[in-house]
Amino acid sequence: MAVRFICRHPWHSVLSVVGISLGISVVLAIDIANQGARQAFRLSNAAIATGSTHYILGGPQGIEESQYTELRLGQRMRNIRPVVSGDVLLQGRRFILLGVDPFADMNTGRFPQPSADVDFVQLLTIRNAVFMLQATAIELGIEVPAAVSIEISGAIQKLHVVDTVQPDNELQEYGLRNVLITDISTAQSILGMVGRLSRIDIETTSPDQVSKQLPKPLTILSNDLRSRTTEQMTRAFHTNLTALSLLALVIGAFLIYNTMTLSILKRREQFAVLRALGMTPRQLFTDVLLEALLLATLGFVLGSIAGIWLSTALLVLVSDTINNLYFAVNVQSATVPVQSIVKAGVLALAATTLAVWHPAWEAMRISPAVSTMRSSVEVQSRHRLKLLAIVGIGLWLLAIAVLWWTDRSIVAGFAALFLIIIGFALTTPMLLFTLLRVFITYCKKSLGMVGGMAGRSVQANLSRTQVAVAALAIAVSAVVGVSVMISSFRQSVEHWLDNFLRADIYVAQQQVHVESGIEQHVIDRIAAIPEVEAVSAGRWTMLESQSGFTQLFAIDVGAKGFRNFQLESGDSDDVWPQFAAEDVVIISQSYAYHHDLGVEEVLSLPTDSGHAGFKIVGIFYDYGSDRGVVSMHRNTYDRHWSDPVISSFALYLKDEADAQSFIDQLHQNELIDHTLRARSNRTLREKSLQIFDRTFVITDVLRLLAICIAIVGILSALMAIQLERAKEFAVLRAIGLDRRQLWLLVTTESGLMGLIAGIIACPLGLVMAWVLMFIVNRRSFGWTMQFYFDAEPWITALLLSTTAALIAGLYPALRIARTQPGQALKYE
Repeated sequence: MAVRFICRHPWHSVLSVVGISLGISVVLAIDIANQGARQAFRLSNAAIATGSTHYILGGPQGIEESQYTELRLGQRMRNIRPVVSGDVLLQGRRFILLGVDPFADMNTGRFPQPSADVDFVQLLTIRNAVFMLQATAIELGIEVPAAVSIEISGAIQKLHVVDTVQPDNELQEYGLRNVLITDISTAQSILGMVGRLSRIDIETTSPDQVSKQLPKPLTILSNDLRSRTTEQMTRAFHTNLTALSLLALVIGAFLIYNTMTLSILKRREQFAVLRALGMTPRQLFTDVLLEALLLATLGFVLGSIAGIWLSTALLVLVSDTINNLYFAVNVQSATVPVQSIVKAGVLALAATTLAVWHPAWEAMRISPAVSTMRSSVEVQSRHRLKLLAIVGIGLWLLAIAVLWWTDRSIVAGFAALFLIIIGFALTTPMLLFTLLRVFITYCKKSLGMVGGMAGRSVQANLSRTQVAVAALAIAVSAVVGVSVMISSFRQSVEHWLDNFLRADIYVAQQQVHVESGIEQHVIDRIAAIPEVEAVSAGRWTMLESQSGFTQLFAIDVGAKGFRNFQLESGDSDDVWPQFAAEDVVIISQSYAYHHDLGVEEVLSLPTDSGHAGFKIVGIFYDYGSDRGVVSMHRNTYDRHWSDPVISSFALYLKDEADAQSFIDQLHQNELIDHTLRARSNRTLREKSLQIFDRTFVITDVLRLLAICIAIVGILSALMAIQLERAKEFAVLRAIGLDRRQLWLLVTTESGLMGLIAGIIACPLGLVMAWVLMFIVNRRSFGWTMQFYFDAEPWITALLLSTTAALIAGLYPALRIARTQPGQALKYE
């Protein structure tokens, strides 16, 4: 019976399948992309760390070669291996340039064993020689031996690919696909780390014993700790993507609910006859459930195919976002994990079962005696309005309780959001009924008799229209909520940049891995130019300890420049004296949240003389890193670290000086060379916003998919509702309504439903935006945003819902207007 109904109403069923398949495709694509990025990172780390259990770190400038010599010869540590590494670009693809000691790494299993045709001595005898995997060379079209150009933050270097190697195992094949293997000295020269090492790998079962033998500031950390800490950086990002994809599936589930509800209402008489002929309520319930599961199965199959195809594009967006915000990861392709397919199938089954349970239960309760009385259905629908609204409000209160009792859980934040969405769906019938009272009067005044009939018709068919309006409102509200969140976030970032980037020109190294830094005499020569009013120099470095990574920014700044930091509480003029003279720090909101720190507390950091405590005197707004930043005065930094490196400096020009003209002057006079990059305040601000926009590209894609699901949903619902009323419209034609009036009636009904759905979607979208901004983002990334009201999302919501409804009502209106009354009534 279920199959026959689907075959007799193909377009209705097709639109329903498309709705659920879109939801499944988004969930599956996001899951495959997330899994692909995680897998690439894990295998790359595992391949590079093969043969070691721990690694030894030094200070901000790395480890001096003499310290490695002392450990190997003086301390007799034979199981240690030096490493120099950094990120480079080759043909636009990110690689790790890995400098190793070929002899020390020969038998560790980290790299492929040399064959008779591969001579690892070439790495020592040929300038800038590198090896790469043979599969990678083929993929890039490199015929070895070959000279290639690599880019390191704008600087170009020449390398010689002297040979390729074949992987010995699957780990090497995948983990080393984006690795260029070279000698220590070559990597040091290219990365600007002559005489220094990035780390020392070690294999040991007694890390505590090794720690006692290490001179300060060397420390030993486990490979597992680093992998876990790095993965934690992206956990919130992956969780947010998964939750947004589940939101698409929730919308798809509403479409299934919408489809099945309308299907049952349409077949009430048929079900009543079946009941009279002996079909039991349980059999009827099973038949309806099987019909929904059949649609879900078709949607799952199509959604899986679309999801696998979509994952290719999303994989690039996910990896680009991770590269921009966290660390280097290069994912060229991803396999389709079986667990992802199973997960998508389970979600499709669960969403469909939950969506169809109530319609199937309604079908089971149909009484043959009242099945022909359409009024009974509408009376029941109106009687349930208050009950549904009360349950919806109860779900809101439950969501508030969930948020109240869970302080940091991201999953709980999204659970509360879904409770709010479902609660709002349950209150939609009451809102629809209330708003119709207002619109009926307005429609009658503006469109005459037909307008009044359209409003009353929507109200009279509440059992059908409430489901369609709720489904459309939920889909549109998701678009509104995400749009408001992105818009507010962007404006918050713009405001932060306007306050933080107050210098006129910012100069930094082209090569981020160069540890020699900017020469002081370069800064002094530029500072002596009459147009320069002040100079502020800074040092960016990453500290690593058992507690994870800490990004440190030491800045030589005056009281005026210190005002660039926007403190969460307190006044910068009051904090400045402490910041300039004492061993204190200020930390960003994200860092404070993730490490559960506050003002007046003490932060422990690894220094050259061991861990030292720094009092926190302020918390500042920062959107540059979701893991957070610790900032201190350069004088404080110099007291605890022997690191004279200057990473960047800022120039404050006098009022009459033009920033871009001054940059051109610096290049013409050769005061800065190709190793430095100078940018004006305006250019740096625009670049930062471009990175922000690229970061949210994947969110925009998900928002677009939500719009597609919304349009499919309203098409399915309104076409079913209007086509079902063919006999009713035939009667209206028979008693005098002409085709134009009938067309106006149908389109007005559709437009009215779309308009009301848009109105209802706006407050729900506002609530969703509030939860995303102040709950989810706070729990995920630790920062707070300012809410900025922008009329565009609200106007878009009204236009989207109304236009989608009008388009959905266009075909039924044309078809009904062309139908002859006698043909529609011939079976009456």
